[in-house]
Amino acid sequence: MEPKETKFCVYCGKKIFADAERCTHCGEWLNESSISRNHISYTYTSRKNIDEEDNSIIPLNNQNNANKANIGDGTEFSKVLPIRRLFLLMILTCGLYSIYWIYKTNCYIRDDLGKDVSPGWRTFLFTLIPIANIIVFYMTLNDMGKFIKQEGIECYSPGLNTVVDVLFGGIISFWVLINVQEVINEFWRIKEPNLPIRREFSNSEIIVMIIPLLILIFVAIFALLVILVSIG
Repeated sequence: MEPKETKFCVYCGKKIFADAERCTHCGEWLNESSISRNHISYTYTSRKNIDEEDNSIIPLNNQNNANKANIGDGTEFSKVLPIRRLFLLMILTCGLYSIYWIYKTNCYIRDDLGKDVSPGWRTFLFTLIPIANIIVFYMTLNDMGKFIKQEGIECYSPGLNTVVDVLFGGIISFWVLINVQEVINEFWRIKEPNLPIRREFSNSEIIVMIIPLLILIFVAIFALLVILVSIG
């Protein structure tokens, strides 16, 4: 004897005979528009399942709050340095930020890109030793440029940018650093596509900005003392 064709009740979702006029499970009457569901995937969901799914749904506002909570002091940010922030740092530190830039870039070259360099020594030479600062600047640009080229990015010229920086200095040095940083930013966008970009100043950048202010205050106090001594 062949098994009877079946369908699913449109009210409770239970399996019943295809020719049934009334569901044997829920007691609902099936009108003529009720069709066999043998060829349709079973989509009935019980009230219990609905309640469980409702409890597992996180409201959008809660998700946004959770995301905001994750962006705190412990958040890892991209190494991209927005150009406007770089420009402000150079202005507010009277160009001294370039020393910190050399240090941080060499830290990235060593720690993130795996090249054996000494950020401390390079920063020391760049800051205090004439001629050596030019060599360090070129080496930093050249080392970073090699990794940039590996990603297929059109790179700056380490030699040309070093020559321009040495010959012209001043405002042109700002342009050189911005020109180089734009390419480096493109590199980090590829290497760290999922990390957020820091928009505000970091704690270390704030310290770098405070140092010139302290120097200026010290110089002003020293000059005032000299004037007072000369008058006395």
